[in-house]
Amino acid sequence: MATPKVRSAISASVSDLAPDLPRRSALHDGRPYRISLVTSSQLSAASEDVLYELFDANISPLSAGTSMAHTPGPKRIEMFDPQARYLLATSLPQSSSLDYGGDVTVTESDELALAMPGAMPAPAPRSGALGKGKRRAPPVEVTREELLGYCGFRFDTEQTAGTRDAEVVYCYELQIAPQARRMGLGKVLIDEMEVIGRRRGMDKAMLTCLKNNDPALSFYAKQGYTPDEIDPTRMEEEEEWEDVGSNPEEEDGSQRADYRILSKVLKAG
Repeated sequence: MATPKVRSAISASVSDLAPDLPRRSALHDGRPYRISLVTSSQLSAASEDVLYELFDANISPLSAGTSMAHTPGPKRIEMFDPQARYLLATSLPQSSSLDYGGDVTVTESDELALAMPGAMPAPAPRSGALGKGKRRAPPVEVTREELLGYCGFRFDTEQTAGTRDAEVVYCYELQIAPQARRMGLGKVLIDEMEVIGRRRGMDKAMLTCLKNNDPALSFYAKQGYTPDEIDPTRMEEEEEWEDVGSNPEEEDGSQRADYRILSKVLKAG
């Protein structure tokens, strides 16, 4: 159940969540780009297609035959849930003048495709009636050529080993286009998501990553992410130590989890 703090974050405007966005920066090779924050409902249908296609191209080779295998319909419902927020990195013309004020420092290289489907809450219907006298802003248009990468996230509560649920910013997707990999963009996007989470007082940032996605796991480790207390692999290993000699997989036919749940503490203390 969402707490008042999580509900407040969900209802916050993009300007409240990220008052320093949009802003301009540059990749390691000097190419200029813009980073901005949008809600899923601001995206045009064509932009949704562009984001889904990058996800599908990155994750399909990794997720085939796993518990994270996807089909377009359900995955698109998850990706464009009304509560989803997207940090978008889009290319700019080389002649664009850059304002570096307040930019995140880009220091780490990306590791191939950083793709990970997140937790899968029940989909919510898209809605959004406008108040009287208000006009809807034009939809955000993103082309395949412009899109360098994105981070999709939501605010939520997650179970813990204790009695209190954690208030979290949950990264559902971190997708980098082929032409922008190893340019520091993955770090910029996830850092920005963490800044937003801290600003809203979230306990931690969380994400889900397939076990066979070694480059992504390595990247997240460099960013300070570790197996969460509810990570199924961590829990399986602890159970094995408590019950040495047993083989639950053979006894009940269950399969070991093929993904990791990682987290990073955002709140001091």
